[in-house]
Amino acid sequence: MRLPASTEFREIYGESGVSLLYQDYVKRMAFYISMAFTLTATSFTLAHHFFLHLPGPRLIPAVFSLSLAVSGLIAFILLYYPLHHRNQRRGKLENDLVYSLSYMTVLSASGIPIERIMERVSEVEENPSLKQLATKFMMNIELFGFDATSALRDISSRSPSDILKKLLDSMNNTIQTSGDLKGLLTYEVERLLQRKRDGLKKMMGTLTYIGEMYVTLMVVAPILFILMLTILSVMGSGPFGTSSILQLNLIVFFGIPLIATGFLIVLDTVLRGEE
Repeated sequence: MRLPASTEFREIYGESGVSLLYQDYVKRMAFYISMAFTLTATSFTLAHHFFLHLPGPRLIPAVFSLSLAVSGLIAFILLYYPLHHRNQRRGKLENDLVYSLSYMTVLSASGIPIERIMERVSEVEENPSLKQLATKFMMNIELFGFDATSALRDISSRSPSDILKKLLDSMNNTIQTSGDLKGLLTYEVERLLQRKRDGLKKMMGTLTYIGEMYVTLMVVAPILFILMLTILSVMGSGPFGTSSILQLNLIVFFGIPLIATGFLIVLDTVLRGEE
């Protein structure tokens, strides 16, 4: 019987695209956690013997708690890595999906079956996540003897993107019913283009707001503070009981670079995944 958390982690790992088998990853994770616990306990015991000299009743809880904290940190990193890798793949895949889908639409317009479409995608696709899924589709067909619908279901379960999952399921249903892949892909391309337009408009609004904040905090506010401190220094008084020169130095050499760093982080977050 599997715990729900174990099942969910297995699904996340399958969508992450990590090349290592799930069973091997779990074995290595258990090995690294046990090694971290053992090495931490050994190191702390040796440090106690040579430097700390804790009394016996306090040594065991101290060693156990520190070793447990280190091994817990290692476990968190190893558990979080597949989730982080899946999110990275999903962002890159969804950002380029409309272009890849446009190429697939052109191929489907000439009546090429899904097997040939996926074969061409596996050969020419530049996005590594989509190329990996197309290669897995061809492997299922050529090596394992899957039919097209079974191969589509398999790569749908491995897709890190819910958008691509729904698209693959729709392609699967279309193949089993009407077979009109061209109509389906044309509709999906138009929908994704509209989604991308809406996202770009939203991003432009966010960038406009960030630009106004940048002018206010990086241009207007430092000038006002410098003028105020200069006037106060001329009058012979300094705010907060400190030298006006010191406060000017803090603003110029610490405050402005700190705010600029914050804006760079915000811009990187907003523009992440965009070419």
